[in-house]
Amino acid sequence: MIFSIPFSVINANDDIQISISKATKVGQKIVREPGELRTADLSNNLIQEAHPQHSCLLKTDNNYFLLEGSVKVRYEWQDGDNFQDSDVETFRIESEKHPEHLRCNYQHGSGWMEGTAVLGDTPCDWKESPVTYEPDNSKTTLEIMEDGTRILCPMQYEKGWSFLKADVSPGASIAATKSGDKCYIVFGQNCSIGDQTITKNTVKKMTSASVTIKNESEKLCRLIKIYK
Repeated sequence: MIFSIPFSVINANDDIQISISKATKVGQKIVREPGELRTADLSNNLIQEAHPQHSCLLKTDNNYFLLEGSVKVRYEWQDGDNFQDSDVETFRIESEKHPEHLRCNYQHGSGWMEGTAVLGDTPCDWKESPVTYEPDNSKTTLEIMEDGTRILCPMQYEKGWSFLKADVSPGASIAATKSGDKCYIVFGQNCSIGDQTITKNTVKKMTSASVTIKNESEKLCRLIKIYK
């Protein structure tokens, strides 16, 4: 494992660990190399799940979310991997179900595929991450493409958490409703709820059925809802 991206780590009530990158520089990486196990919870239950129709794809197990900036994701495969060159079209078809994913502009060649994601400035209501499935391959690299890029990486102490994201324009507001028994919101920029000011990178547990969140920053604010 190559791990050169620095993170700040937040333990949310022993429910889930929230890691947010800090002071990132272009070229810093996280690399899962061939032979390394995929993500598991504290009981060693693998987070990954196979696609119901396509064994070459796995449900994304790392749940990285871009909060600001830009990252490149590169997949590489070798003989013996479930995912091979012939499966690239299957990945493309699956990605068409999530148009936002296609904006990563994936390129591919023999044994590899990569795409770059940029946060951008387009608001959206709550929805699942566009990167729902990824290749069942042997090597994956996430690389910082802009200084100051921030990514969120939750670690599940127990598998079974769900994730939604929303993007809020500067000065705009959005309603957030509580989901599940345990529900957290991660704030990508400075926000407010009523008279309460919330700084970026804060993790808040929802106790009310619904709140209205206002983006107080001058940038698009990505909110991440994590619940179980």
